This record gives sequence, C-alpha cells and structure tokens, in this order.
Amino acid sequence: MSSPMHTPGDETPRGVFNAFMKWWFLMTASAWLLMALPLYFLGEVEILWGTIVGCSLAALCFVAGFYSMCRNLHRSPNKLMIAFFGGMLARMLFIGLAFFLILWLTSLHVASLLTSLFGFYFLYLALELYFVNGRFKHIKEGQQWA
Repeated sequence: MSSPMHTPGDETPRGVFNAFMKWWFLMTASAWLLMALPLYFLGEVEILWGTIVGCSLAALCFVAGFYSMCRNLHRSPNKLMIAFFGGMLARMLFIGLAFFLILWLTSLHVASLLTSLFGFYFLYLALELYFVNGRFKHIKEGQQWA
C-alpha cells in the first residue's frame, strides 16, 4: 500500500500540495455526502448556512496553512517545526476571532456552526498530519527534496 506522498509526481512541495488538495476535496465531498441526508431532513436554512460557514472557515485555514507548510518543507527541521506550530497557532487564533465575529455579526445557528467547525477542523487536521508525518518519515530516511 503506497502513501500519497511517495508517487513519482509528488516529489516536490508543489506535488505534495496537489496531492493534499486531491485528498482534501475527496474528504470534503465525502463528509458533505454523509451530511446531506440529515441536513435535508432538518430542513432549516439557518442550520445549513451554519454548516456551510463552519466548513468554509476550516477549509480556508487548512488550505492556506498547508500551502505555507509546503513552502517551508525545504528548510531545516527546526525551522520547519516553527513554521508548522506557528501556523497552527495562527490558524487557531484566526478561527477563534472569526467565530466570535460571525456570532456577533450574524444570526447563524450556533450549534451547527460549532459542530461543523470542529468536525471539519479535526478532519482537515488529521489529513494534514497524515501528509506531514509521511514527509517527516521521508526526511528521517535521509532523502531530500529535489
């Protein structure tokens, strides 16, 4: 079984980002397909919009964060870890600030917004950690980026 990071076209940071985006789209589409029936039966527009905003906020943060991470993969492991954890902190601060601004300025359904935000946040976090862990194993083996 091969990892998405070790195919021949994925040896560059751009290739890793493109592979991440393919998996990101697949995971997001799968999650929305699983949520489609319950959201349809709930039938409230506020719940649907809360779910859409929560998904969009998490997606925006993780796509931008993983792009930044890919741009720093060629650096030393210490600088890479600073970029990784600094990016996570910046994302959490942005999500927290955006969440409270959304609650303050709109009348979205809070439970659906919060559930969607946490669900997609952890889904994207698991996907990002899977890709980063695969890259660190690659670095540990002594291979470098092209």
